Order: sequence, then structure tokens, then C-alpha cells
Amino acid sequence: MTQINVLVVDDITNTREDVKRLLYFEEDITVIGEAGDGEEAVALANSLKPDVILMDINMPNMDGIQATEIITNQCPQAAIIIVSIQGENEYLRRK
Repeated sequence: MTQINVLVVDDITNTREDVKRLLYFEEDITVIGEAGDGEEAVALANSLKPDVILMDINMPNMDGIQATEIITNQCPQAAIIIVSIQGENEYLRRK
């Protein structure tokens, strides 16, 4: 079975912990790191080379959209899934 390495990015610690708890029960998924803002996400994506990044949109220092743009250029092998509890459709339309 191929393992899927995941990086969880959210500025709320409890949210990161909840996501990690949910993914723990998936046999083929391993959380290899977590970041609390976009700058940390970019650094960890470059060093850890995750298969999937679960990315929050609203974060301090660098938001998830900016981090996604940088990571997409620097780590094109990583699939990035934008995760948000708010309806930020205007962010998703940004080019």
C-alpha cells in the first residue's frame, strides 16, 4: 500500500489537531508535518515534499492563497486542497 504524506496548514492549533485525529484512522495517510501560517507552510513543503497539503485560507503573515501560489511553483508534485469553514468565494476567483 502506497503511503500518502500530508502537510496540515491552519493557524488554529485545535483545527490542526482535529484534522490529524481524523486522518490517523486512514491506513494509507501519514501526517508528516503541520504549519501555523503560510510562511511556515512554504518552508515545510520545500523540506518535507508532501504528496498533499491541506491549506487553510485565512492565516496571519501569509494567507493560504499566497502560500499556495508559491508552493505550486516550488513543489509542483504536491496536490493542494484549500480547506476553509468560511464562504470565501472571492478568494477562489482570484487569478
